[in-house]
Amino acid sequence: MDLSKYEVKSAENGGAYEYQYHKNTGKEKLAHDMEVGHLFFDHSDNLRLVDLRYASGKQLSLFFEAWLTEYPNPYRQRYRKSVPFAWVKENGLLLMSLRGGEVEYPQIKPTAAGNFKRSPIEDPE
Repeated sequence: MDLSKYEVKSAENGGAYEYQYHKNTGKEKLAHDMEVGHLFFDHSDNLRLVDLRYASGKQLSLFFEAWLTEYPNPYRQRYRKSVPFAWVKENGLLLMSLRGGEVEYPQIKPTAAGNFKRSPIEDPE
């Protein structure tokens, strides 16, 4: 965990988000990653354009469970896997953006049922 109960990842716009697992603690870390939230920063243009998205460990468990099944034994120092940028952009909840140093928050719109949804990405669950 990087930030108070959240795993934090960053990548250049379009790049994958890398996860590394140490050979002595990797399986436990994978199990833990299924339970915590994940914050994904993507950035471009020397950090002039930044988006922050959130995905739950439950959402990401489709990756983590596969990685756990494929976990090599034995292996060298670190086990490296990636979550694709496109998956995060499609499935992650956009929390905020930075454009030219200014913070932008996505609009929240009420649905027909009176619930609120974030735009342009719908709530993941």
